[in-house]
Amino acid sequence: MGPLYKLGWFDYAYSLQLAVLIGFFFGFVLERAGFGNPRKLTAIFYLRDFAVLKVMFTAIVVCILGLLYFSIFGWIDLSRVHILPTYIWPQIVGGLLLGVGFLVGGYCPTTSVVATASGKLDGVVFILGMVFGSLIFALVFPLIEGFYSSGHMGAVRLPDILKINSGIIAFLVCLMAVGAFWMAEKTEEKFGNKETLPVGSAKIKRTGATLLILLGLILAVINPDRPVFSKSSVPVISTEETEQVEPSVPKAGAPSPNQFKIVDDEGC
Repeated sequence: MGPLYKLGWFDYAYSLQLAVLIGFFFGFVLERAGFGNPRKLTAIFYLRDFAVLKVMFTAIVVCILGLLYFSIFGWIDLSRVHILPTYIWPQIVGGLLLGVGFLVGGYCPTTSVVATASGKLDGVVFILGMVFGSLIFALVFPLIEGFYSSGHMGAVRLPDILKINSGIIAFLVCLMAVGAFWMAEKTEEKFGNKETLPVGSAKIKRTGATLLILLGLILAVINPDRPVFSKSSVPVISTEETEQVEPSVPKAGAPSPNQFKIVDDEGC
């Protein structure tokens, strides 16, 4: 949503309203999918239910395909999408700690909020644990600051590392997703409870897999790093204009809450 806002598709106040709306429906869908239940979430570690893997891979595929196709049609400027810098060693350790916490506590940060909103006390305990852990981290940060900044690689992407275009990366991710879904289905058939697992149409699954691979293949052929459609119709804001965005001064009265100033622009 951030890049669309920066390209002038809607104003600041409307972007906040959209954020609240998207957040509400995101939490609602997670809860209805059973992701407020720690047994559902941790079942993947026991090879019984791979719903977490399927949802996460679906989100990754939708994001990569959506961004690249939007870029091709000139609806979004990927250069304005902020990419967090990579600190390889602390992120590996952090990922391991998150995985252990996920397995022991039964939640990740987002699903703990969903569980709390649906009235589960263990979700509240998990959130309190995150708050307490954040305070401990802040207190000991001077001691681990060197490790926290180690392995800095900058804002890198797979196309930069592998020296291939984004379309091929997207195609490979689509193939990986189809393979992961197939493997998950086979594992669930062997270890899962068939009475509780959702039953889907084999025809729909094959159609979805074929469509996914086709969309990825199109990107690999087109190469979204060289957009085939003109972006002349998109209102592009220059970097200097972005850094110098200032609120207009009201003629009288207190400043409007919708007015703001970008002090440190991190992209999106």
